[in-house]
Amino acid sequence: MDYKQLIEDRQSVREYKKKEIPAEDLNEIRNFFEKASRLDDGIATEIGIYTDPNMKNRLEGVVGYRGMAFGAPDYIVVYSEKKAHYLYNAGYLGEQLCLKLTDMEIDHCWLTVQDPAAAKRALLTETDKEPVVILAAGYGKPVSMKPRLDINTPSSLKFKQREAHIAPKIAQDDLVYAQTWGAPADWDESAMDPLLDAAFYAASLAPSFLNRQPYRYILRNNTVVLCVKQEENTTVTDTGLDVGATMFNFDIIYAQRNTGSHGWILGIPKWADELHVPEDYSIIGYYPNL
Repeated sequence: MDYKQLIEDRQSVREYKKKEIPAEDLNEIRNFFEKASRLDDGIATEIGIYTDPNMKNRLEGVVGYRGMAFGAPDYIVVYSEKKAHYLYNAGYLGEQLCLKLTDMEIDHCWLTVQDPAAAKRALLTETDKEPVVILAAGYGKPVSMKPRLDINTPSSLKFKQREAHIAPKIAQDDLVYAQTWGAPADWDESAMDPLLDAAFYAASLAPSFLNRQPYRYILRNNTVVLCVKQEENTTVTDTGLDVGATMFNFDIIYAQRNTGSHGWILGIPKWADELHVPEDYSIIGYYPNL
């Protein structure tokens, strides 16, 4: 798959035709999930795909922003055991599924899970794992070129005209610092590795709840450090999934063309105090040996 193009092309769709995804395509999605890369192979996960026409009614009011399930013909669910880093791992997996669906020309949308127990009851599942990622999936109705709404806070709204399917809420220039918190990065080709530039761009396009992008990157010498802020109007689950999604986008672009990449390490580097990260942000992990 051309992940760079898929990351640019991907968009959320909230209105669907009454057309089911073919069984052979659903099997391809299941097989892809089993082989997909994980942040932590020690976290048990499984996939559920639901084609029950009554599923929309069961999920309505239970999942999704303001309880909207969007009436898709199919719902794809990632279940995970609850242990350290399981939300990041699920977001990492969920983003891979989104890009696979995009490659298959299947439209989709992330649905938030406010109450996992209620979602599990609605899904009528007997698994001992928790539903973490739910994707509405199908074939979308035509989308008009309407202004998009970006929500900063309930009292601070911004409208942006969507262009070429790409409308990052915060550009990579503002997501990435150099050496220490708040210091701007130098994006000139003579200073910034073009591959690293491309990876940060992909990371900036990752989906996030209410388009908030609660994370920041710090590039220090040969290491990238990822920091995240838990915002008041965003659940811990949504923040964790957002982090996993942006980590995957960065990783897949950088590692595809750098076979020596060691991937993400979940934890805090020994020299973290030198970064001067503010108290309302936490360091999630770092990507060494760039």
